[in-house]
Amino acid sequence: MERDSEIARLTRLFDEPFDGGMRIGVINGAVASGKTELLNAVSNNAVQRGIRLLGAVASAAEQEFPYAVVEQIARGARLDAGPNGQDPGPAGQDQVPLAVLQEVHRVLAGLAADAPLLITVDDVQYADPQSLRCLAYAVRRLGPDVTVMVTCGSRPCLGTTALDELLYQPRICQVRLGPLTVDGVTRLLAEELGPEAARRHAAACHAMTGGNPLLLHGLVDDHIGRRGGRHDTGADVGAPVPGELFRQAVLACVHRGGAAGRRAAHGIALLGDATSLSLLSDLVGLEERTAERAVTALTETGLLHEGRFRHDEVRAVLLEDLPAQELGPLRRRAAVLLHEEGADATDVARQLLSHDAAVPDEEWVSRVLREAAREALADDRMDFAVSCLQLAERASTDERERLVLRATLAQAMWRVKPLAQARQLQSLAEPARDGLLPPVQTLGVALGLMWAGRMEDAAAAIEQVSRVAAEDPGSEIDGELEVIGLTLASTYPGAPELKRFQERWFPHDTRGRLADQAAEAPRLTAMRALQTVLTVGADEHAVRAAERVLEHTRLGNTTVFTLRAALLTLIYADRLATATIWCDRILTESARRGTPAWLACFYAVRAGISLRVGRLTEAVGYAEQALEELPARGWGVGIGVPLSVLVSARTAMGRHDEAAELLSRPVPEALFQTRYGLHYLHARGMHQLATGRHHAALTDFRACGDQMPLWGLDTAAVVPWRLGAAQAWLALGDQEQAARLVERQLELLSPSQTRARGSALRVMAATRPLAERPALLQEAVGLLQDSGSWYGMARALADLAEVHKEAGDLPKSRLMTRWAWRMADGCGARELAQRLRPAPGRTAPSEPESAAGGAADTAAFATLTDAERRVASLAAAGHTNREIAAKLYITVSTVEQHLTRVYRKINISQRQDLPASLDRYVAHTA
Repeated sequence: MERDSEIARLTRLFDEPFDGGMRIGVINGAVASGKTELLNAVSNNAVQRGIRLLGAVASAAEQEFPYAVVEQIARGARLDAGPNGQDPGPAGQDQVPLAVLQEVHRVLAGLAADAPLLITVDDVQYADPQSLRCLAYAVRRLGPDVTVMVTCGSRPCLGTTALDELLYQPRICQVRLGPLTVDGVTRLLAEELGPEAARRHAAACHAMTGGNPLLLHGLVDDHIGRRGGRHDTGADVGAPVPGELFRQAVLACVHRGGAAGRRAAHGIALLGDATSLSLLSDLVGLEERTAERAVTALTETGLLHEGRFRHDEVRAVLLEDLPAQELGPLRRRAAVLLHEEGADATDVARQLLSHDAAVPDEEWVSRVLREAAREALADDRMDFAVSCLQLAERASTDERERLVLRATLAQAMWRVKPLAQARQLQSLAEPARDGLLPPVQTLGVALGLMWAGRMEDAAAAIEQVSRVAAEDPGSEIDGELEVIGLTLASTYPGAPELKRFQERWFPHDTRGRLADQAAEAPRLTAMRALQTVLTVGADEHAVRAAERVLEHTRLGNTTVFTLRAALLTLIYADRLATATIWCDRILTESARRGTPAWLACFYAVRAGISLRVGRLTEAVGYAEQALEELPARGWGVGIGVPLSVLVSARTAMGRHDEAAELLSRPVPEALFQTRYGLHYLHARGMHQLATGRHHAALTDFRACGDQMPLWGLDTAAVVPWRLGAAQAWLALGDQEQAARLVERQLELLSPSQTRARGSALRVMAATRPLAERPALLQEAVGLLQDSGSWYGMARALADLAEVHKEAGDLPKSRLMTRWAWRMADGCGARELAQRLRPAPGRTAPSEPESAAGGAADTAAFATLTDAERRVASLAAAGHTNREIAAKLYITVSTVEQHLTRVYRKINISQRQDLPASLDRYVAHTA
């Protein structure tokens, strides 16, 4: 490929008029650039012209054997004459006996008398000096009857007296072979893979091989081998991928470059690049000039580009080519040289990590590994960071330093290997208690121990830091201890071992302190905001503080729980739409950065949001993803979060056996000393209530009610235990007790908590006479609709339908039933949906649509204007035309006109046929 001009130039040697001197052609080029192929092509042309060919291939292994090349030529001519046939006498590199020179001349002259000769020597730089002198002597005397053509390496193959004598001629024809261009690669690929595949993949193959024919053929042959045969010109064959034949081609290129080139290639593979020639030469023991020549040769060969290997597979095969006994010492030397040169800690660490035996027993090693781990943690290269910390701990000889490294390792492992973190924490419990760790590290260990349910060990660690803080009041440790106090008050309020620290470090004026946060750490702000909504309910100062934290805090190692606390603040304050937006953003970032523990944490938060807005199927999906990212045994007491969501959602869906199975799984005893335990008890109580075990349900709800006031968390924001208890009392026939509980729940709610207020009004309606129920339920439906609570709205509509039925208003009852069914079906409340499902042949079609709407509904709804959707939604909810006009500030006539157009567009004839799911489209448009 792309050698036509070179072939033409060399072929002209046979035709040019002889004007003295010798006919000599020299083919230069990098290793595997196609020199031999070109020599063979020119030789074939010569043979076709009637020229006699005598060829030899020189070898570095035979360079020390005198007359090796001449003997090959003689054997090719089937002659016995030559040095083999007589004693040549003494010979050295600079002298050949005259008798030998004359004999070679005689033999070649005899052959040339019959026909012109072409003598070829492949890799002439490896030819023995004696043969070169013999050829030079004979050819110079034979004149036009003999042409000599040789190949040699990429550099001009001169420098020895014998080679210069043969090739240093005034009219030498010298051609230099470069790599194939992209067009040449395209032509080669077209022959093997077809023109379409060649056009698509030529540029990538050229970039991978540098246009080196040997590498390119290896790449293509690998591809053909994987496909099981040659191309089908009409098929999409995909891009060639390096395989074993490509790897063999790489090794051939390197080993044919000589010992220096091979050593340089191995050194570059170890270092990753050849940007520092002094470093490379020191590493492999070459003179810098020799190393430079080797790098140039590797670049010309196509293996290197701008000092780096063109493909990772090249580096991999060269590292595998290094003998195991050499690899360790080379890695060690590379690490030392890089460190002495002031290289980046990450580059040094890679050498140390690549071979444990390469770790020098020197003080700087652990320091460099710690720095590399810090950089890796900042860049989310968690596996590398963990490996650095593990090796640093093994390399360190200082016991305190090793403990600090182990504590840092425990924190890092939580992101990628949460289950392994428990073992690290267990080994750190005693050192933390004994003050062998710095205070900040000790508190980090304490938090991990609390999460694992080891409250006594956590208390001992915090006590140690408390003593240090007492000796140095006003230090930064005070801020860390305040975070611990807030964490204990908000998450671990029931642990008796930790109670004294909660009282000592918990700032009770969190609500007032939220006003001034200009210079405060985001972690403190988020924890104070969370504690405020847990103790006093939906507080606007807390909500705004949480939103500021979310706006200005980037997800990272030290901010995960800060962001989680801010999200929980919004959730407990019933700002679910805002919480959804932020949580989805953080989940996307967590997924991008590949951190299973972070994903699990925020999937659990997202599941809680979905449960509160009544999207049951969605809640189950997120909770299951949380447990998939982090198995149950890695959650510690935090298992109460995803588990309570799953139990609550499956209970609401009517999947009671599955909920019961979840509740049968063992949970840590310490769970019930935490806020997570309240969610678990409430979920279990709702399951007991749904399956008819009313007294057992009441026991769980009362357990929440007993603990929450003692813990200072008795707000409707945490768990609505009063509503659960009220429903249990209603099931037991005590409406008065139920009414008192609901009234207290309503007193605790702020006007902004529309979802919670709507749920409470629904339960309150059940405690009132029939005449009072429609108004309460209608208000509940409106509040739940405004808050986007699907399951809550489905239950309120179902109750409203039943009330209308009892009052004798069957048309309105059917409308409410259908709407409730659609909401229940859409959110996954299968049991409620089956109970409400309309009978075929009445106002509903025989195969009702889901709440999300079928394809036909979607197309029809898309034709409605925003104004038509708003009117239709309110009409579907049961509002009169006058009520709709008042709500939307339009005339009754305008309402009627909108409804007429809606009926026509969605192909219905009466108000009762309006789909309840229209409200979802209106909300989406808004």
